[in-house]
Amino acid sequence: MTVTLTDSLPPDDHRERVEPRRISAGPRHREQAQPRRTSAKPTHPAAKPRRDPALDLVRFGCLVVVVVLHSMMSAAVLGPDGTVVPTVALSDTAGFAAASWLFQIMPLFFIIGGCAGIIGWRRTRAQGGTWADHLRARLRRLIVPVTVLIALAGLGLSVAGELGVPSALLTEASHRIGQPLWFLAVYIGLTALVPVAVHFHETAPRRSLALLAGAVIVVDGLIAVTGVSGLGYLNFLFVWPLVQQLGFFYADALSRPVRRPLVWSVLVAALLTLIGLVAAGVYSPNMLVNLNPPTGALVLLGVVQMCAMRLIHARLNRMLTEASDTATEAAPEPRALRAQIWRRVIDWGNQYGMQVYLWHMSVVIVLIGGLGALAQVVSGMSGLSEYVLPEIGSGWWWASRLPWLLVVMGISALVAVLTERIPFPSERRLASVGRRIGGLFREMRGNAGAIGADEGAGDAGADDRTGDAGSGDRTGPSPQLRAVAAVGAATAGVAIALLIGIAPLIWTVLASTLLLGSLIIAAALDSGAVTDSGATTSPGATTDAGATTASSGEPAPGAEFIPAELIPLRRPAGR
Repeated sequence: MTVTLTDSLPPDDHRERVEPRRISAGPRHREQAQPRRTSAKPTHPAAKPRRDPALDLVRFGCLVVVVVLHSMMSAAVLGPDGTVVPTVALSDTAGFAAASWLFQIMPLFFIIGGCAGIIGWRRTRAQGGTWADHLRARLRRLIVPVTVLIALAGLGLSVAGELGVPSALLTEASHRIGQPLWFLAVYIGLTALVPVAVHFHETAPRRSLALLAGAVIVVDGLIAVTGVSGLGYLNFLFVWPLVQQLGFFYADALSRPVRRPLVWSVLVAALLTLIGLVAAGVYSPNMLVNLNPPTGALVLLGVVQMCAMRLIHARLNRMLTEASDTATEAAPEPRALRAQIWRRVIDWGNQYGMQVYLWHMSVVIVLIGGLGALAQVVSGMSGLSEYVLPEIGSGWWWASRLPWLLVVMGISALVAVLTERIPFPSERRLASVGRRIGGLFREMRGNAGAIGADEGAGDAGADDRTGDAGSGDRTGPSPQLRAVAAVGAATAGVAIALLIGIAPLIWTVLASTLLLGSLIIAAALDSGAVTDSGATTSPGATTDAGATTASSGEPAPGAEFIPAELIPLRRPAGR
């Protein structure tokens, strides 16, 4: 099977499709074709994987939707005693539930993530890489910006507490800052399980989809029968892996022409089914309510979004790529200019998207805190505080939303650029720290083994046991065990910030330590790691083509928020 973009992206060099026929025509044609082959050499497709600009654009659009939604729903009012009271806006307004069908884009996030995940893993596997190679690159890109966020935000809240900010506001701010991290916690788990999920998809795709869908139906059915809403959290184990599987199917479909009648039929069927279940009271009409805990409504909504994406995918790619082919250096066409602008936007989103997603709630909280303090200062002036913190839903509140959104997004973009440039220990440095820690533990284990051997029976037997222990020390834990430890530490660190918060400072220190430990373990996966075949890979050996370090010149850690690199690959023989 080939994963490519035959229905959307043209080849990098159109001459590649005609060169073989010219070469086989005769000696005279070979001489004419030779210069073209040489000129096309620097842009060989294998030199740099092409990205799918349509998926990049949709991903960035989803990011903007998340920032707008959180900014619109975050608000504060002045209480009767003049204190600032954080609140949630819009959730009770008319039309919010209907609008949630449009701005609930998390299923599409995970579909794009699944599409990129299966392509990235197949690329890693084709290059001889292992699960550890795949995981090492993914974890660094995800965890580095999260660690920076938790460390700086936790320190900022600690300083705010020392300056006299009420503890209730600090607790609220702590939870709001950690609000976007649920996505990272789930995505880390799904990323770690991509090789397993791809295995089931390639061996029994329909059966895998049916089993996960059946599990979601069973959980939703149990909730409906028992009324125990807490059972819905079991769906974290089924809903998002199921949506990820949809992304796998989407990646497979990219190599085939779009069958529009079929896609439209599936879209309409999924939408009508979702409408019917909502009308019957099975699911809430508010798609944000269906998010936590996740329900089958998100799966059906994801199918609708996937089909819509499939219908416009080729057109988006043509808009973003073919226009640039018609441009001239002297006078680029308007279409080419638009394409260049969009590509700059996409490139910026690929580099700083993760930071924007992580930091926008911190920006919102600081701005609301500043407005609240200003409202308290001017509260003695008649009616002036109502302009600083207007009543939610009032005319002035709606009129101030556009400037509010522009300020939030502008400052979030600035913070994203600044935080992405904060120096962070390189993988080589982290791997060195990991080797030192590992050497210390091995030395301690070796000393303990030597003492135990001296107390055993017979010098020869003791020597044998000591030799075995030394051999185990040299190899250390397997890459699989280290990868599990890295994922566990990362998940625990994110879970602390998400469920407990980052205030007081002790939770910041604990969460940051776990995340840093995860990065140290993950960095060691690339240094002398034992592959499945028993061979050892040297530092910088073949890894996932999507894996990058700060010195590689490839996208920064934020670019891996939901990767979308698509290059032709073939399934290994026997699959």
